[in-house]
Amino acid sequence: MPHRGRHPGLLAVIGLIGAAGLSACSTSAAGDDDGGRPLVGVAMPTTASERWIADGENVQTQLEALAYRVDLRYAEDDVPTQIDQLEEMIAEGADALVIGSIDGVALKGVLAEAAAADIPVIAYDRLIRESGDVDYYASFDNARVGVQQATTLLQGLGLLDAAGEPTGATGPFTIELFAGSADDNNATVFYDGAMQVLQPYLDAGTLVVGSGQTAFDQIATERWDPEVAATRMAELMPRYTGDTRLDGVLSPYDGISIAVLEAATAAGYGSADRPLPVVTGQDAELASAKSVAAGEQYATIFKDTRQLAEVAVQMVHDLIRGVQPEVNDTTSYDNGVTVVPAYLLAPQVVTEENLTAVLVDGGTYTAQELS
Repeated sequence: MPHRGRHPGLLAVIGLIGAAGLSACSTSAAGDDDGGRPLVGVAMPTTASERWIADGENVQTQLEALAYRVDLRYAEDDVPTQIDQLEEMIAEGADALVIGSIDGVALKGVLAEAAAADIPVIAYDRLIRESGDVDYYASFDNARVGVQQATTLLQGLGLLDAAGEPTGATGPFTIELFAGSADDNNATVFYDGAMQVLQPYLDAGTLVVGSGQTAFDQIATERWDPEVAATRMAELMPRYTGDTRLDGVLSPYDGISIAVLEAATAAGYGSADRPLPVVTGQDAELASAKSVAAGEQYATIFKDTRQLAEVAVQMVHDLIRGVQPEVNDTTSYDNGVTVVPAYLLAPQVVTEENLTAVLVDGGTYTAQELS
């Protein structure tokens, strides 16, 4: 099906449907006090990241606008806690589960419990692996995110122009690579997408990874933790002194980007004769949006969680009504057991040049928040 950025049908439904209409299609044993309204369990990984807070709030708000009951839980990056939360949602009689997983391979058992209870499961943003009990996947085009991150790194270094065309610059430019958490399927997809773009430049010697660390397992950041990234960056920085300069860093996530920039600043970068390295990012978190506006972090990738919530909520609404959800990818996401049908949204590059148009005019932040 053709891609579209929003779900206008869902927005229309939100304005029209009432609790009475939903009670007739409930599949749970809800009590009279809730009018038989369907219950949706929403399991999110952590409140340590702004984007996951926004995800949970957006999904909950949109589901409640459709008169669903919502059980929203955060597991604070603890896998056993998330499993316990999901088991409790199943025991409560949830009619559907929306799961932003912590560990992409740790939920096989609890998802089997959901399947036994005929509860559909939607993997939210992070693909759940090694389970045949994942019904749908709502996410962004994560391979494209990796391509965009690598492309912005090359643009910031001056190897590509604004249109993505080669400038003729030959370098060599010295860079370092960071990746996300090994237990998150998205992290490897981002990495693969980025390396598809960067590898020819590495092979040609136009880009040089000073540490020599290019394999995913060498550069992965456990739990996407900025403190882990800060420690690794501090260990890398002593090699970049004197005439040896660090020109750029591929960062997959804004929290890591800020940690990288702080470590570079602590090592003496950020002056006219030793400018900050070109640093990429993802999620357009407020600290990074302000950093991009200030000309520090070079770019971030904006993934509008309002749109992602619309996709997931529409899937829930369709499944509970017995309607087949819309998808636009039925081949890319093999989780090791089955190919999970997916609806993928388009990510957007944000730099200093278009930050106001995308993030302020689009309603994500106010101009005052970014000042």
